[in-house]
Amino acid sequence: SFNKTKVINALEKYKESITFEKFGVDWPVYAAKSICNDKIIAVFNGRMEFGPRALGNRSILANPQSAKVRDKINSSIKRRPYYQPFCPTVLESERERLFENTYQHKHMATAFLMKEKYRDQLPSAIHVDGTARPQFIEERDNKEYFQLVRQVKEINGFGVVINTSFNLHGRPVVHSPSDALDDFLDCNIDELFIEGYKVIRK
Repeated sequence: SFNKTKVINALEKYKESITFEKFGVDWPVYAAKSICNDKIIAVFNGRMEFGPRALGNRSILANPQSAKVRDKINSSIKRRPYYQPFCPTVLESERERLFENTYQHKHMATAFLMKEKYRDQLPSAIHVDGTARPQFIEERDNKEYFQLVRQVKEINGFGVVINTSFNLHGRPVVHSPSDALDDFLDCNIDELFIEGYKVIRK
């Protein structure tokens, strides 16, 4: 993890290219509003993660209700084949509502079949066969990320967000604040939320 001083120093270093605003602990509320307005955002928050999937601390997040989101992330952010799917983060409380034959699962490593009646409403969260590889999240897993997903549900009725790792194609997952700002500036991510600050390009 990185302390506030290191984050501020990085932000100041890039101030010719960005503007930033402090939201503090309320940042998940603003991030959720951006997602529901079809903004593609990046999150850099808390400790670095290790494993096969990003789980909210080094993530690119987007609205699963927009079919255009998948195409934009693949073409102008990840720069990979257009058809590659993304995994969703889903509130644990939404698990049985949205999916068939499920069990608690935290790491986006198992495919579950989404109920047919929801597939057209969450097109960017599923594969062509109607399955998704979700991260079912509870507050105890990641309090701030949970708050973000819960706020998305308050706005649009679904506790679901697209979650892919915060890195560009061919680069490792961002590690430092400077890594996050470099990747943000090098692609078409709309907003960066970094340790309670919202960053946009000038």
